[in-house]
Amino acid sequence: MERLLEAYVSRSGLLPSDAFQIRALRALSPQLQRVVARATPKGHVWACWADSYHTWLFTCEMSLPLSRERGAPVLLVDQYDEAGELKDSGTWVSDQEGKWRRLRRLSMRLQIATEHGAAGSLPR
Repeated sequence: MERLLEAYVSRSGLLPSDAFQIRALRALSPQLQRVVARATPKGHVWACWADSYHTWLFTCEMSLPLSRERGAPVLLVDQYDEAGELKDSGTWVSDQEGKWRRLRRLSMRLQIATEHGAAGSLPR
């Protein structure tokens, strides 16, 4: 899943060209370390980039029900700034060319079922 998150970030155009990846948890600010500490026990992965002025932390999990439904990886991605503030949250799917696109809206029924791990029990 780490590679999928890195692919999403690198192909999304969210970062300046001079941004570099930070791989060591101890290199993150205390605020971002707290975000990672909350995310990883839930099974989320993280990736972080910085330039001379900004830091971007991304956490994500894969939605298995949506991935099965779409036949492609679907990531639930949260983006944080250097202060650990949530700046964006979205659901992203990769197409066959490796381009990522945001899923506009999930039906409330599917969103609730996905969050509770019950999407397989939804009536069709």
